[in-house]
Amino acid sequence: MNDSLTARGLRLLLPLLILLTACAPTPEPTAPPETAAELFTDAFATPTTAWARFDTTESAAYVQQGEFYLEDRGRGKSVYTQLLGQNFTDVVIQVTVRYVEGTQDNWMGVLCRQQDEENYYLFAISADGYYLMLKVENGSSTPLEGPTATEAINTGLAKNTLEARCEGETLTLRLNDTFTVTHTDSSFQEGAVALFTDAVRGGTTTAAFDDFRLLRP
Repeated sequence: MNDSLTARGLRLLLPLLILLTACAPTPEPTAPPETAAELFTDAFATPTTAWARFDTTESAAYVQQGEFYLEDRGRGKSVYTQLLGQNFTDVVIQVTVRYVEGTQDNWMGVLCRQQDEENYYLFAISADGYYLMLKVENGSSTPLEGPTATEAINTGLAKNTLEARCEGETLTLRLNDTFTVTHTDSSFQEGAVALFTDAVRGGTTTAAFDDFRLLRP
């Protein structure tokens, strides 16, 4: 979790403090074959030790009815859950996300190449139709693309498919197979991936994620 992103966009993420209070021990990850394009998938049919799960006064992360839920409970902290024990260089993250309840003035998405609590890339959308690509380096936030509204985002309770590509210095966000934005940045070359949500202006928000896929480009 971390301090919320202020207003529409720059309420940014200092520091991301992950809570593992409800997590089981994590098994050693198995390296996929070099020829495999698909690195990891999760339809969230049942809880596993692959992700951090927790329940606190500030936030919660849990599996329910075939989706992974993230709750920002309005204490001024955003929330994320990391795919535990694995780092990646070039990677493609695909996931379906939907807004569940709380403020639609929010962010829902993924982190890529997370080094630690103060260094990572963020790819996100909001339930009211904005997208954002963000870099946090040494605790300082820099918008790379957005926050900008687009009709490509299904607003309200509708589902959206989100794809984040980290390939060398090229960062790409693709939404619903219809909208793509790309940025070049060389700050981070590898790191962890995570799911993320955040309520803007101190509200509460809940997002649900499904059909997670991690691919080699």
